[in-house]
Amino acid sequence: MGRCSTLCRLRPYVGRRWCKLLHVAVALFLVCLGCLETRVNHPSALVPSVQKASALVQSQPVKSLDSHSPRRSLLPFLLLHSATLASLAVWPASVSAAAPPTAETEPRTAADCVRAEVLTAAAGDPKLAAALLRLAFHDAGAGGPNGSIRFELTRSENVGPSLRQALSAVERVVLRCGVTWADAIAIGGAAAVEASGGPRIEVGIGRADALGPDPEGMLPNGGFTGDETRAYFRRRGLSDEEAVALCGAHTLGRWTSFLGVSKECMDRKDPDELWACSREQGQRLPFSEHPEAFNTEYFQDVAEAYRRSQAPRIPGAGRIKDRPLAERQRLDQVRRLNLLPSDNGLMYDEEFRPLVLRFAGDEKAFFAAFARGYKKLVG
Repeated sequence: MGRCSTLCRLRPYVGRRWCKLLHVAVALFLVCLGCLETRVNHPSALVPSVQKASALVQSQPVKSLDSHSPRRSLLPFLLLHSATLASLAVWPASVSAAAPPTAETEPRTAADCVRAEVLTAAAGDPKLAAALLRLAFHDAGAGGPNGSIRFELTRSENVGPSLRQALSAVERVVLRCGVTWADAIAIGGAAAVEASGGPRIEVGIGRADALGPDPEGMLPNGGFTGDETRAYFRRRGLSDEEAVALCGAHTLGRWTSFLGVSKECMDRKDPDELWACSREQGQRLPFSEHPEAFNTEYFQDVAEAYRRSQAPRIPGAGRIKDRPLAERQRLDQVRRLNLLPSDNGLMYDEEFRPLVLRFAGDEKAFFAAFARGYKKLVG
């Protein structure tokens, strides 16, 4: 017999033949480890490895470990041989298949992390998407995309529960993905559009966080005319097409009305206090019929509101409640359009009107222009 391996230093304790069996078991174990990687990357190379393992086992002399019971002493050796080869044969075929990489297995960039977090959050709460998009607009639309919105929630244009909810969601993203507030807000707005059925907008990272609020009075308001809307967006380098497309963000979400506001709130003398309490109490009205879907409904409603405004008046009709029953029933079936004056103003602008009509009937054109405009706004 040749010299045994170093493992056989245990021979005084277990005997020469048991030491030989231990040698074989360790060799088979090392072959199994090699097969795991071979099976995954080179399945066809597995057969020779198994054949070598089998030859190694079969080459060992079959000697009794107990001269009085040769068959019984051979049983552990045969069991080890059979179990090892069987484990290699039944290794799941799914491991060897070249599975395509997924978001869970691929290394993610910080921007990918933000997008994934927002898509997951929006799937659990569809109303969150509109709040995240509004947060991105209110951050970038003032002093630029710098995260200053987190210092500005008490301002009249930002008060209300929706932006607080959105900022809380962004805070979780900042902690999980290790990005700045500015990046999380900008990328989060883009992901919110995608989560609602809109286009995927590739937005990168690299924005620095502001250390304080931006100056007040830099956001557009709901009373803008077409000319004022144009001037606002042109100062930010956007074309008329991109400006109108970005107005289409109102296809998502709701705005706060004075419906449902208590008398105590309405009686307040301080305008800031009145505005603040009414934003908390007022009924939130959807901009479009499906306020969780990013589509062209907003432009269809803007065009419809203009059409209704141009319809001839019924002579002597007076108040609706004084009209004939049939007329009142017909009007009850007409969907209410919850638009702001700035929305309606788009159709009264000669350059904006054809863009509104175009986007109302061409979702692809709307999505493309919105993506371009959004990237400029948060860039």
